Amino acid sequence: MTAASEERAATDKEMSILLVVTLVSMLLALVMTVIAWRVAREERRRSEARVAALAADIQTAVAASAVGMRAEPRLRAVTPTPISSGDLFAAGPSAASSRSVIVIGVGLFVFATAAALAVVLSSGLRTRTATAPAAPVLQNQPTPTTGANPTSSVPLELVALGHQRDGDRLIVRGVIRNPSSGGRTDRLTAVVFLFDRDGGFVTSGRASIEPAVLPPGGESTFLVTVPGAADVSRYRVSFRSDSGIVPHVDRRTRS
Repeated sequence: MTAASEERAATDKEMSILLVVTLVSMLLALVMTVIAWRVAREERRRSEARVAALAADIQTAVAASAVGMRAEPRLRAVTPTPISSGDLFAAGPSAASSRSVIVIGVGLFVFATAAALAVVLSSGLRTRTATAPAAPVLQNQPTPTTGANPTSSVPLELVALGHQRDGDRLIVRGVIRNPSSGGRTDRLTAVVFLFDRDGGFVTSGRASIEPAVLPPGGESTFLVTVPGAADVSRYRVSFRSDSGIVPHVDRRTRS
């Protein structure tokens, strides 16, 4: 009886310790979720402020270049036709980044809870079974896999676009953003195609986008100067990398 009482007391003490560990893990997961949400919200605010400032600079440059210049055919940017590639453009709006942060936080919470429960259950099995081989069974269970979409399926976002004339040259500038849910993009190039008023192709120009690496959540400006654009009426912007065309969506704010 004495040995049984001592064993029961030791088991109760161990279970109490495991319960405390479980509660601490859950609290830590909750705190990390709140911190991640606040960081994502502040990053989104800073990103929107940067985009607004860059767009204002572009509009100011366009307005300044138009003063004292001769009348030219009015140019209009052509919104590129989305490249048909299944559900390539099925990505949601910019709120996807905040949803991703929430999902990560919930994942941390679930992982911490599951780990604590696994420890509690394995400990209970060890104390109740004489030949206790059950613990390895719990440890060898497959961990959940995250079925994330390939990063290549997330298009870039065009958040600002403007143009101005300099003699017979056309200068096109804008802001491109890589979504937080996207993948790293290397050696990105902006390509501008020019068309006359009848829709005929006139010429094109391109320029590398700096920095050479655009990480997820990063933004960059681009500037392409195309000569021989006196008779141009429309233009179209696209983006390319070493592997080919990089899809993008129009996220410009409509005034």
